[in-house]
Formats: sequence, structure tokens, C-alpha cells
Amino acid sequence: MKRVPLLPLLLLAGCAAVGPDYTPPEAPKAEAELFAGSGYEAESLANWWRDFQDPLLCDLIEEGLCNAPTVEAAVARLRAQRALRESTEAGFWPQFTASGSYTWGRAWGAGCHSWQDNLTARGDASWEIDIFGGVRRSVEQQAATEARLAYTLQETRVSLAAEIATAYVELRRYAAQVDIAEANLALQEKTAAVIRERAQAGMVPWYDVMATESQTATTRASIPQLRQNLTAAQLRLDWLTGQAPYATQARLRETLDEMSLPDLSPKVLPNDLLRRRADIRVAEENVHAQTAAVGVAEANLYPRFTLGGNIGLSSPDLSPWDAYTQSVNLGPSVSWNIFGFGSWRKRVESAKATLEATLADYEDAVLSAYQEAETAWDACRREAERTNDLRAAERFSGEALRIADQLYENGEITIDDVLTRQSSLLNAQEALVTHRATLFTNAITLYRALGGGWTDEPPPEEDAATDENGVDIPAEEPPAEEEPAAEA
Repeated sequence: MKRVPLLPLLLLAGCAAVGPDYTPPEAPKAEAELFAGSGYEAESLANWWRDFQDPLLCDLIEEGLCNAPTVEAAVARLRAQRALRESTEAGFWPQFTASGSYTWGRAWGAGCHSWQDNLTARGDASWEIDIFGGVRRSVEQQAATEARLAYTLQETRVSLAAEIATAYVELRRYAAQVDIAEANLALQEKTAAVIRERAQAGMVPWYDVMATESQTATTRASIPQLRQNLTAAQLRLDWLTGQAPYATQARLRETLDEMSLPDLSPKVLPNDLLRRRADIRVAEENVHAQTAAVGVAEANLYPRFTLGGNIGLSSPDLSPWDAYTQSVNLGPSVSWNIFGFGSWRKRVESAKATLEATLADYEDAVLSAYQEAETAWDACRREAERTNDLRAAERFSGEALRIADQLYENGEITIDDVLTRQSSLLNAQEALVTHRATLFTNAITLYRALGGGWTDEPPPEEDAATDENGVDIPAEEPPAEEEPAAEA
């Protein structure tokens, strides 16, 4: 029978690593008619805050993305993982160590009374031959973890941009509510002064004075709480942008009226757009890393082959070169934890079970993204349907108050009717301000749900994109072409 040499087979086995090869998980498909939220492409979503046409908002978000400690921490974690991956790659290459010593001494005894010098030097080299791919799978796992942290950095930026924009809208809402409350307080104080003069002249009962003063005090008492909300929103905005308290206060003078609501035209949203969300890419890289971890565990079931050697020199009494003792050793070695085989098999089972869990987490992340996008778009539509009615309510409340003042002057209604109209106007104005702020926050939520705030497309002349912190953004392969979805 013809014998097959063992060494060529081992070298051939080294061409393929044990364990499963990674394939991107298949994302659950949404129905074509499910998404009617936006026709935006990923490129237009990268800097979605510019759609509000508010230069101050753009400045605050860009300052936050540069200065926020959360972004700096994410960048540092990515750098640490990158160094760990590069350290793991060192397993591909031979390892060298060197040692040396020199001793000097004197010995006493019968017939021995001399000084002795001893010089030794030794160099060791070892190279683990990655036959079964344990090192390759380890590097693959570390690279996938690095990619996950890169996408985590982008998700941090996405969340930060949305939080800054939301805090900015909330601050303006509270500022508008303070203005409304102060304007109504001035009107109520004026009314109370007129009623008091008439009561002193005996033209109206003192009940009218007490009623107007009560409502005026109630409105006045609400203003400190509104100012407290305004201060809290100011401090939150400063914190999110990585600045000291009240650092942005001097620039925040406008109200919500200066902001433009983006045009969120109903169009079909491609399913692939949601899959490009940074948080979904994080879940995908978790699957990649855990797939490689299965290979690492399986590689431990097989023996390890190492090619090692050493060279040494030893010289008693610092003898001439030809008197040095020289040694050279070179040869292969193999190690195999046979008695730990059962333990390693259980570790493989554990790694595979963890892989199943990460696949389930990925599917959950995609389904959650679908739900978030559809919910955000529906919230935008439903809230927009209230605009005309709320504006009409404010207009009619103002007209009703004007008529009520005339009727009270003529003695046809009581002061309670006038105060009721004043309260209705205040409520209508506050409802309109809250509604407008909700329109903006819903739009922000929709942009975030659609994966806005980042892009992973590399420049044409480079292999990878980098953000302003100089950190690489891993590029993805272009998605496979699919049949176009039908218009909803």
C-alpha cells in the first residue's frame, strides 16, 4: 500500500480553520406596505439635523459630537480593542526571547584558591504552526469585536445627536411656555387692577376681585416651575454638548417659531435601510465574533504543533572564542490535552449555544427597528393631523375672550365667564406650543429610527472611512440586489 507523507497533509489542513465560517445573518423581511414613512437615502440621513434649518442646532450637535465625554470614551474603547487585535495577530509569527548572565566569584578549599568568571548567553525561538486555525479564529474574533465597537461608537454618536436635538427642542418649549405664562399673567394683573378699581367704586361685587386675584396668583405660581424646567433643560443641553453649565445660555434666545419642520413625505422605505442602523450592525458583529469564538473553542480539541529551537554560549573564565561552549537545538513539538477533551467539548457546546443566542438577539434587534420606524412614522402623521384644530382652538379662544370682555362690560355675563375664557386661551396656547415641540421630537425620533446620524460608506480613494476623531469606520460590502418593493 502506498504511504502518504504526513507533513504535506498537515500543511494542507492548515489551509482551512476549524469551526463555522461566518455568513451574515438573514434579517427578517418586513411587508412592503408596512413602511410608508420616508424615501430618504442613507446619505441624506447622515446629517439629518440640517433639515431643521437651524444653524444653532447644527452647531450644538457638532460641538457635542466633538466634545462629549461619551464619544471620547467610545473612541478610547475602540483604540484599546484595536491594540488587542493587533496583539493577537502576533500569534502568526515566531516568538523570540534572549537571556544572558555574568557571574564572578571565588572558591576556597583544598588545592582550590582562584577567581572564576562565567558568561552565558541564550536565545530561544518558537513558532506555533496554526494548522487548525486557532490563531486565525482568535484574530477573526478580535477583529469582529473591533468592528462592533466601531459601530458602537457610531451608535453613541447617533444617540447623542438625537438627545441634543430633543433637549434643544424641550428648552425652546419651556422658554415659550414661560413667555405665554408671563403674557397671560400681565393680562390677568391688568384685569385684576381694573376689577379692584370698580369694586372700590361699588360698581362690581368684591367677589369679582377675589376671583380675579385667585386666578392671577395661580398663574404667577406656575411660572417658577416653568423656569425650573427651563433651567434643567439648559443644564442638560450643556452636559450633552460637553460644556460647562450655562455655557450655551447666551446663544439660546429664539423660540420654536424660528425652527423649520422637515418635509416628511410618505414614500416606501427600503428594508435594507433599517438593516444599516448602527445598533443592528452592532448585533451583526456580535454574531460574527461569536461565530469565530466557536472556531476558537473547536481548535482547542486538536493538538498544537510548535517548531522551536535555541542557541547558547557559555564561557568559563572569559575564555577566548574558540573555548566557548556552544549549543544549538532545533525540533518540533506537539502538545495535546487529551484528558481535558471532555471539558473542551463542553466549551464548544457553550460557544454554539451562545451563538444561537446572538442570532436571536440580532433578529430581535431587526424586528425592534421595524417597530420603532413604523411607530415613529405613525406618531409623526397622527400628531400632524392635530395642527389645524389646535390652531383653530387658539384662535377661537382668543376671540371668545375678546367677546367675553365686552359682555362683562355690558353686565351680561359674570366674571367667572371671563376667567374661564382666560384659562381656555392659556390652555390653548400651551397646547399649541407643546404640539409644535412634539412635532419636532417625533421627527427627531423618526430620523433616529431610520438609522440617521452616521454613514459607513468609505471615500473612493480610501479603504475605510474615518470620523473626526480619526477612528476608522468599518466598511460593509454592498447589499445584494433585491426585487423592488411595491409602493404602499
